[in-house]
Amino acid sequence: MTKTGFLTTALVLILLLAGGLRLGIVMRQSDQLREDRDAYIAIARNLAAGNGFTSSRMEAGQDLEPTAFRPPLYPCLLAVGYYLNAGPQVTGILQVLLGIATVWFTWKTGQRLQLQWAAVLAAGIVATDPILLQYTSYSMTEVLATFLCSLLLYLLVCSFSTRSEELSASTNKPLLFWTGAVWGLAILCRPTFLAFLGIWLVIRLADSLKQRLLSNSEESRPASVSQQLAFLAAGILLAVSPWLIRNLVVFRAPILTTTHGGYTLLLGNNPVFYNEVVQQPWGTVWTGESLDAWQKSLEADIAQLQPALETEQERDRWMYQRARQNISSQPSLFAQSCLLRLKRFWNIAPLASAGQTPSRTLLLGVASYYFVVLLGCLWGVCLVVWKRERNWSPLIWLLVSFTIVHLFYWTNMRMRAPLVPAIAQLSVFGWSHLIHFCKIDRLWTRPNTDHPKV
Repeated sequence: MTKTGFLTTALVLILLLAGGLRLGIVMRQSDQLREDRDAYIAIARNLAAGNGFTSSRMEAGQDLEPTAFRPPLYPCLLAVGYYLNAGPQVTGILQVLLGIATVWFTWKTGQRLQLQWAAVLAAGIVATDPILLQYTSYSMTEVLATFLCSLLLYLLVCSFSTRSEELSASTNKPLLFWTGAVWGLAILCRPTFLAFLGIWLVIRLADSLKQRLLSNSEESRPASVSQQLAFLAAGILLAVSPWLIRNLVVFRAPILTTTHGGYTLLLGNNPVFYNEVVQQPWGTVWTGESLDAWQKSLEADIAQLQPALETEQERDRWMYQRARQNISSQPSLFAQSCLLRLKRFWNIAPLASAGQTPSRTLLLGVASYYFVVLLGCLWGVCLVVWKRERNWSPLIWLLVSFTIVHLFYWTNMRMRAPLVPAIAQLSVFGWSHLIHFCKIDRLWTRPNTDHPKV
């Protein structure tokens, strides 16, 4: 069998493994697909019933209120299944297929980054990642966000690689437009991608300015940065404009993301969390009873406000203000909480939930898996920065942007799920170079006059 045939066979087996593992988990934990942890199912049911993007559960007999508390893309997809009266089944099938597609685009991106055989290993990491496997059976955004991230990284590497920028503007325009469209969809799935967009644009413009200052020629390239960004922006606007227009009509406000940010910031920056988690030993979790009590006290504080807060936007702004007050009044504890969130975001083993004791063997296995993967990723990041691998820059800035956001907002390990394709590719990049470097041990068996250059 040729090398190409071997790699093709390995990729097919990995895709089958990815689908088999996810299908098995969905079948074994199918009840979890009915659990509405983040109210996505409630919104999807209301959409399917023709009641619009509203939050209250119809069976509870509550008034249906328009909402922008959750991003729209995922519940809109769920609504298709509930419209067909097969919500959990369609959700499970969709997430299995998205998981397989994520593995495929991870491999495709690795090929564009010239990882060669290591691209198959990166696909294998995504296929077996514990976080992605676990959340395949949850009606939450992790699987969809990771798929969109894998597709976005592939398009970014194709659009802004050195080879792509040598193409004519007419050739690259459609690719740039669809890259923007996928980026917009990613923002509508998980607003953290907006931070990635902001950081990436700043870096891109700074790099363009630097190149222009260093260039002795005023001749512009066929596809200038301004042209690139224009087509990218057009794609983004196409994707986000329906949500933006809907919010302008319903709330009379240009809400691009959600009205959830204030709550998420306040959740990780309040005196109760500081006292019961931040100032406690590593591994301490916020118990359900205490969290419920804090939420009830928060609602009581809001109910006493004069004038009353009548809209989601007003509640969101008030929570942002309260969080900023907590941060400014206890800066030392805020700094400690940022460090805690950094450790949680990049943790190698999940923290035990209140009332649950995971298997010690399972925790050890997950910790060992992530230790190897993240160690390779760290070395891969160092290599990319040291060697100034420009084509890898989207992966680096993706990791940086998500890490920065989750320094301040509530976080745990599952929040890094969309980063798994980038982590996998950086990890195999790091380990492949480390293995190649270790081959210098062979030098000791050769004559001193026959040493190759390293």
